[in-house]
Amino acid sequence: MESTHILAQISTEEDMPYNWLVFPLLRRQVLVGIMGWIFGAVIGGLFFAFMAPIMIPHNYQAGIASAIVSTIILGMVLYVCLGSCWALLIDILRLRKANEHVIIITPEDFVKQEGEKITHVPMQHVSYVTIRGTPPVDRSAETARREAKPSRVGENLSTLFIGRRSSSSGPKTAGRRRMRTPTTLAFVDSRNDREIVVLSDKTYGDPYYIGAQLKEYATVKAPNTIRS
Repeated sequence: MESTHILAQISTEEDMPYNWLVFPLLRRQVLVGIMGWIFGAVIGGLFFAFMAPIMIPHNYQAGIASAIVSTIILGMVLYVCLGSCWALLIDILRLRKANEHVIIITPEDFVKQEGEKITHVPMQHVSYVTIRGTPPVDRSAETARREAKPSRVGENLSTLFIGRRSSSSGPKTAGRRRMRTPTTLAFVDSRNDREIVVLSDKTYGDPYYIGAQLKEYATVKAPNTIRS
């Protein structure tokens, strides 16, 4: 089926087959990202405005090493500011046309619309579905392990004074693991061996869930192809 027909069909939910999976752009997630980009742009701009008059021209008159280090530092700060501004602009444009951003997974096709850009790959050519990095921590398993551990006297005493959250090592470990969790989902189009990036954030939902559904549909369509 043509991508235009698929996109037209999801506009009327009554005509959409039950086994089609539709992941629209999540406005709330985009708004959270916009707030983060605003913060990055402001902080990067303030740091650059504060550091540039101090380093220029004094550090560039103190030798080559000082000039190189100053250029690297100023470049990093300026990159944070300008990079955040660029990402902010992209997210604002996405939010303004949120209805033109959607991921559709059917038994026959994968379709992703990003404004005027439409990516369409027949499911039989979807291979090597990959989610880069470590999956998020299973909170229920972490809780079960913590409750199964015998309590220590020192930990019990510290809990009385500073609280369980601060004294327990379990939540800290889980927090660090969650911070390292990536969100990139991609696959290879076997027609030309080109990598197709499905997700680079969580603005369409949980990448692990979407990846699992995509892999399941692709495996059913072409079971003899390596999928991950």
